[in-house]
Amino acid sequence: MMKKLLLLLLIATSAMADNSDPVSQAVAFNKWYVAQIDKNNFPITDGKVIDKYVTAATMQKLRRTQAPDYDGVFYSADFFLKAQDISEDWPGHVTAIAGDTDPICVNVYVAFGEKQNHIVSDCMVKEDGSWKVQSVTSLQFTRNL
Repeated sequence: MMKKLLLLLLIATSAMADNSDPVSQAVAFNKWYVAQIDKNNFPITDGKVIDKYVTAATMQKLRRTQAPDYDGVFYSADFFLKAQDISEDWPGHVTAIAGDTDPICVNVYVAFGEKQNHIVSDCMVKEDGSWKVQSVTSLQFTRNL
């Protein structure tokens, strides 16, 4: 009986740890997402696992862009990675390098690659008790104005 209780406690603690802070959740999401892209999977339309990482409103909008009758503006880069392709070393190198808080969300700065030369900021919000990605901003940009 004691072993079952300890096992239950361990499982509950592990589950809570996954969502307990925005930094851990942002890193977990990006590691999972890069691995999916590396396997040529498209998480926005392939299953619902992504829903545990991304807000419902954001997923609704992203899934709408995949509809045959979508007539809105298409974006040229991956929404979550802000890149058209991933580098070979990204799946093994996803790191949170900074964070800050504003009235809207907790911004977690995530670097990809061994040299950490590609960085995005994940806007993390709490939804149904879990930290989730609401939006993503690239910290590298090309002047377009």
